[in-house]
Amino acid sequence: MKKHFLVTISNDISNLSAVEFLCSFFKQESEHRITLMHICQLDETDMNSALMQMWEKPDEKIKGQLTVGARKAIDKSLQMLAASRMTIDEMVAKTVAERFGKVKDILIEGEQGLYDAIILGKRASYALQWLVERPADEIAQSILKDSRLSQPLWVCPKIEMDRRNVLLCVDGSENAFRAADHVGYILSRQDQHKVTLLHVKTGSGPDSQEIFSRAEAILREHHIIDARIESLSTWGLSVSSTVLGILERHPYAAVALGLHGLQEGLLKDFNLSGDTTATLLSKIENASIWCCP
Repeated sequence: MKKHFLVTISNDISNLSAVEFLCSFFKQESEHRITLMHICQLDETDMNSALMQMWEKPDEKIKGQLTVGARKAIDKSLQMLAASRMTIDEMVAKTVAERFGKVKDILIEGEQGLYDAIILGKRASYALQWLVERPADEIAQSILKDSRLSQPLWVCPKIEMDRRNVLLCVDGSENAFRAADHVGYILSRQDQHKVTLLHVKTGSGPDSQEIFSRAEAILREHHIIDARIESLSTWGLSVSSTVLGILERHPYAAVALGLHGLQEGLLKDFNLSGDTTATLLSKIENASIWCCP
């Protein structure tokens, strides 16, 4: 089955970290559909002039008004993807004017497009982090409550191209097992990556082996063989500090976790005030974060 990704890009062609992650993470064998989304920032002083800077004959696969900045970002993204080992069967680019704020606009497109994942680059992740740091902001709260994230959200800071494997955090919650299902689906034909199941015991809770057994069964349904699955159970004062410590020793390409954990609400009701998520978004610099609803 083709995997369909919504990839956000900015005008800064030197900072396309979401595209960089795709290029470094995937190999051929699998089939992909990619929608590149460029949002022209709403600015009263130059918005009209920016939207008038359109190319006379834009590519038929590009939907929307094409600004000079968008054209450069799209061209650079296409060059990077063409030079990668990733097999892409369909490519669409959308460029739109900002309507409700970038985070809101991205969530709306994600909801309407039925994507397998929404992939945010560095600039987009900064916008997301702004919401983490201002959880009481009334406008941000109303925006987040008005949209429902139904697809996994990947946040990609600057990526180290040689990183491999996925650290999958499982705590026994249904969201964690949905994260396992997402990881299995994404990695089903990417046998260059292994999966490490991580259970951080911070107090009372389900038995690690019970959690691992169910997560492993989910991964096997996606043809992830046992040789590609490892497990790690450890005590820790917090999940975030444990994950950060592991990343210092092991160069994982991604950390996957459920949006709603067993003990705390990770991105619960889209109020990004959970300590684990906020810390990981602010501290992880070289690996992507996959948050799964």
